[in-house]
Amino acid sequence: MSVTIPSSLEQNSIDFLLRLVSFWSDDIRIKKRGEGEKTSDNNLWKKPIVNVFDDEALDGSERAQKHELDNMGSMERNLMPMLGPGRAFYSVQIIEKGASTARLHSHSALDEYYLILEGQGTLRFNGVAIEVKRGDLIGKPSGPDASTHLIADKGEKLRILDMEIWHERAHFPKDLISDPDFNEIILRGQGWDAVIPTEALMSSEDAGEHYLEGYKRTKDGGWVPSRIPGTKKVREK
Repeated sequence: MSVTIPSSLEQNSIDFLLRLVSFWSDDIRIKKRGEGEKTSDNNLWKKPIVNVFDDEALDGSERAQKHELDNMGSMERNLMPMLGPGRAFYSVQIIEKGASTARLHSHSALDEYYLILEGQGTLRFNGVAIEVKRGDLIGKPSGPDASTHLIADKGEKLRILDMEIWHERAHFPKDLISDPDFNEIILRGQGWDAVIPTEALMSSEDAGEHYLEGYKRTKDGGWVPSRIPGTKKVREK
C-alpha cells in the first residue's frame, strides 16, 4: 500500500496514520506531497502490539492516547487505535493513591472486566467492599445488578487493564450507565449525550464539572453533599 501525505504532517500524526493502515496492509510506503512524492524505501508497517506496563517507550501515536483522569495524577492510555477495530475497548489506567476509577456504575450494553496489573486496593461490587491485588481478574456482566468501583486506598497506586466488550459492533451503540451512589443515569451513544438524574434533568457540562465530587440526587431534582469513597472531595452547596 502506498500512502500520500502532506509534507507538513507531524510525526505523531504519521505514527497514528501508520497504525490505522497497518490493519489493512502488511507493506506500507509513504509519499510526502511537496517533496517530489518520493516513496519511502522501507516498509513502515506497525505491529498491532502494545505493552501495558511501559508508559515511557511509546511512539507518537501511543503518546497521543495518554490523558489525565483527575487532578491527583491518575492517568489512562487508550489502547484501541493501536489494536484495531472490533467490539472490545481496552485501556490501561494508573490510579494514584487515594483516587479511584470511574464512579460506582453499571452498563446496559457491554460486559466489563478489570485485571489488576500492579498494586492493591478495594473493589466495591454492588456496594460490598472486597480487597483486590495484583493478578486479580474482575468480571462485571451488563445490567443494573452489577455495579463496580475500584479505589486505590491501600497506600499504593493501582495499575488496571480495563476491558469493555460491547454486545454489538455498531458505529456507536446506546449504553445506559447507572450511578447508584449519585442517583443518576448517564446515557451514552449517538443522540444520547446527556446525564439524567433519577428525578431530574441535568446538563452534561454540569456532570463533567462535578463528576469526581461526592453528592446525591434528591427526589425534587436537587442534590445534597455526600461522602463517597474515591471521590476527590464533597460537592459543597
